[in-house]
Amino acid sequence: MIVLKEGQGQPMSLKERVHFLDIVRGFAMLGIIIVNYFLIVDSVKGFDMASVDVFRNLVSWFADGKFVTLFSFLFGVGFIIFMDRAAQRVENPTKLFARRLSILLGFGVLHITFVWVGDILAFYAVIGFLLLAFYKLTPQMILRWIIALIVIQCLTPVFTMLYNVVNTASPAMSKFGDFTLSSHNSGLTYLESIGVRWADMATMASSSFPTVYSMFIMFLLGVYFVKMGFFEKMEEKKNIWKRIWVISTTAFLITQSSILLELIKPFENMLWMEIPSILGQSGGLTGSMFYMSTLAMLFIHVPQMRSVLMIFTKVGRMSLTCYLLHSIIGTVLFLGYGFGLADQIQSSGTFMIGLAVYVVLIVFSTLWLRWFKNGPVEFIWRKLTYAK
Repeated sequence: MIVLKEGQGQPMSLKERVHFLDIVRGFAMLGIIIVNYFLIVDSVKGFDMASVDVFRNLVSWFADGKFVTLFSFLFGVGFIIFMDRAAQRVENPTKLFARRLSILLGFGVLHITFVWVGDILAFYAVIGFLLLAFYKLTPQMILRWIIALIVIQCLTPVFTMLYNVVNTASPAMSKFGDFTLSSHNSGLTYLESIGVRWADMATMASSSFPTVYSMFIMFLLGVYFVKMGFFEKMEEKKNIWKRIWVISTTAFLITQSSILLELIKPFENMLWMEIPSILGQSGGLTGSMFYMSTLAMLFIHVPQMRSVLMIFTKVGRMSLTCYLLHSIIGTVLFLGYGFGLADQIQSSGTFMIGLAVYVVLIVFSTLWLRWFKNGPVEFIWRKLTYAK
């Protein structure tokens, strides 16, 4: 039983919300929709790693891995804000957060079972429990953890490369292009896809450690930003955000150079062939920080842009609802048990459908929030978390 302090533990009210975080969350949702729709279509048609298609390559270079990483950052931000507020309201905020994660895990399991195998909610819920061990650490200690984890992440491909050079008899690594999602088979009915979906999930989970590892780094980075107060009175921290933007932009350009290295001069030397892989390893982190800090620079330095950026806030406030809705809409549109568009649509069409669905979600969120304070799934999550 959770013992309440003065008053009752409740979610963050509308007045307490930071508009900028809702902008970033809504912007991240746009990228997630487009990337996921390309993933669904490509998994039906087969992954073409040598594709020269403009839309597909643009999504791969500038969106793939960046927006889900940004969403992970925001999950860490949400964790620390939730815990700080809960600590002022209840005797045991850890138990309250554990309940919140358990409910999120339930949403994830339902999402996988009945909608789509590409769920991130279950991963967030399971990994989120690790954050409890970092809640009371100082910002300096959390930063040390982040740096250590990033160094390990960057060095892993190097050691793997050296091992493969020394051990020439080592088995070949499976290529991403060989990966298929059986639940996306056009010949399956909806009921048949449910069982196959969990088989796909088992396959994906077995190779998900690099993704999970990156998620956790971003969780900690989000915690660090909140503990440092970067989102409080942002106008007074212009110089800090300028430095963050310069560092993020520089790092992003460096990691994106892996694209040029692969396109301009394919390396024949195995040692040099791994350089794009090493740079690309951190592409999600640098890309997400570049997009977030660019939004911050616009928000702080160009007040005229705020009204435009506020368009993202409605989806941002209903991000859980919109996340579930986008996958429901996408699977119905693209997979065989729905309209089956994946078999015939071009990449430009996939991109345009992603934009159109996002516009629909903006309209839906705007209309819904005129009448209610929370999205429908957020409302259920709130009620179950606070047992109200």
